[in-house]
Amino acid sequence: MSASVIARIAKIVPLAVIAAVGVTACGPADNGAPAAASAPVSTPAAVSVTPGAGAVPALPAAPTTDPAAPTAAPAPAETPEAAAAVTAGTKPAAKPTAAKAATAPKAGAAPKASTAPAPSTGNGKGSGSGIGITFTGLDDGRQIELNDLVSFSVTWKNNDATGTRSVAPVVATQQYEGAPCSRVVAMADGTLERKDASGWKKLDSLSQGTGMDYVTNRNDGAFTLAAGESRTIEYRMRLSPANRPGRIGIEADAPVPGSTDYRGMAKAVVNATVVDHHGPEVTGVSAGSVKVGTSPTAFGFVVSAPEGTADLHPVVSVSAADELAADDVTVEAMVGGAWKPVELKQDCEGLTAVAPTGLEVNRWGDSVEYAFRIALKKAPVHGDVEVLVGARSNGHQAARWNPFAPLGGR
Repeated sequence: MSASVIARIAKIVPLAVIAAVGVTACGPADNGAPAAASAPVSTPAAVSVTPGAGAVPALPAAPTTDPAAPTAAPAPAETPEAAAAVTAGTKPAAKPTAAKAATAPKAGAAPKASTAPAPSTGNGKGSGSGIGITFTGLDDGRQIELNDLVSFSVTWKNNDATGTRSVAPVVATQQYEGAPCSRVVAMADGTLERKDASGWKKLDSLSQGTGMDYVTNRNDGAFTLAAGESRTIEYRMRLSPANRPGRIGIEADAPVPGSTDYRGMAKAVVNATVVDHHGPEVTGVSAGSVKVGTSPTAFGFVVSAPEGTADLHPVVSVSAADELAADDVTVEAMVGGAWKPVELKQDCEGLTAVAPTGLEVNRWGDSVEYAFRIALKKAPVHGDVEVLVGARSNGHQAARWNPFAPLGGR
């Protein structure tokens, strides 16, 4: 973890909380990329067993059709009328007016996404320290629907020509850009289960954190492989609707049981796309300026809601390297032709405003447009301010987007 990130955590999270999550600098080597493969050898018939089981379990069936392609990044929709409404909001001296009606959103330039951690490169296979790892039933590019139960298996194989290898099997998601709290420790929310001899066992954590606890706490399923032998274990996971859509990496590792030396540890990564066909989607963002300052700066966005807009709430999140208090920032929404303040509350992502329903300035069926503006009481000292926009509806979250360019010269 970089010094700048640690400094930011120290400003945002109380010391006791940092101690609780175990911030450490011992993350996996090579940023999740597989280590160098050992030389292949002739292989006897593979043995597929569960830890402690005497029977050979059946593997989950591989998909019979190609997985769906990853969802494209949201394409914004900006109308001339919407742009006019946003620009009008940048002049605080002028009397605010309601946005004019538009016929439909039009596509524009791609919005800037949040700078959250991206998954490591991988293809579901990896090797290192004489162990090869392969995913089955979970392929690169697969779409994972939030709240669906996803079954897959992982095989660990001793590629050595002679001798034995001991493995503590580890599976965990990498830090995830769509996590409920993605600013400090981006841990995906959900469950992960492993099939042991006695049945399905819920594991302590689905996601990697900032340290190596996700590795050291998995020694209970350890096994030893003879030369050329393999072992396959079934898993199933569920990502909860508390997450937002995004890109996620699922990683399998082969640490030595009881060891704290993870150099050269074998690993494999599958990259997937998390989708939510029941949740809202931000389809366009625009801003009247590229900089947020002490004068009101207007921005707008369009949200589509596949299950209707009755419970649709626009969301605006503001964060900075320097801790911001709710009194330091003013966020207003255009309501009935006038700017009305919306309440900001401190949470794990900084300051967040979850605005009431019915604030749209334009509507096209189940797509609605919002207009907001933001002002700071004083200019940020370090210039590290980020504004993200999204939406909530019926317990589901939209992926968040940044309507502004990075601030402070970043």
